[in-house]
Amino acid sequence: MKYAVLAGALSLFSISAMANQTSFLSYDYIEVGYIRTDIKSNDKTDVDRSGAPSYGGYIINLSKQFSENWYFTGSYSQSSADYSSVAKYLSPPFPDGTYSSDVIDTYSSVIDMELTRYSLGFGYIQHFSDVTSFDYALNYGQLKVKSDATILYEREYAGDVFYSSKSSYNSSDTSDVFAMNAQVRHLLTSKFEVNAGVGYERLHDDESDNNLVLKAGLNYAITQRINLAASYRYVDEYADITATLRYYF
Repeated sequence: MKYAVLAGALSLFSISAMANQTSFLSYDYIEVGYIRTDIKSNDKTDVDRSGAPSYGGYIINLSKQFSENWYFTGSYSQSSADYSSVAKYLSPPFPDGTYSSDVIDTYSSVIDMELTRYSLGFGYIQHFSDVTSFDYALNYGQLKVKSDATILYEREYAGDVFYSSKSSYNSSDTSDVFAMNAQVRHLLTSKFEVNAGVGYERLHDDESDNNLVLKAGLNYAITQRINLAASYRYVDEYADITATLRYYF
């Protein structure tokens, strides 16, 4: 009897340990954190992409499993970028002699941009082992870019500004986003999870684009319910870097 009780206790401990281990592969969580989005420059000669803006802001991700193999997913992010530039042009002296030396034309621009994205979707989960799972998801969302630009024009002669004007512009563009993704999640240890995925994303607007998506991430368990998560997501037109705090519920 003593050995039966001991065997039962060991069995219960083994099941509890497995439950604790696999809970980190749960699909019931919410996470909040920072996102940085780097947009590729449209200028093909811009090798280092220094002219392309980087957006910084916050992101909220939600995942909820509603059956043995199916789950719901949602994401919302909002970020902004400030972009400024100054261009100077020299005009030769006027033929009528009004100005005897060069006139300097200066264009100063400041652009405030806001990037808002959301997506909703559902996916299917395959549990291959206690430490490895695959999931596949379909998502629909929208991407909206708003920009407010202010341009200051100044004409200068001999160190004095004798003419200036200011103009403001604003614009807003929205694109529908359709995505398909496949991901593998694997527990390296009881504390570390690695994940990687591949997918397809279509931005549907006046000039629709089809993009390949590559993703890699790492999660570290602080407690049984709280994780630190970091990921890198590469798309043909942009790249996302996120750092979040994840809570399993």
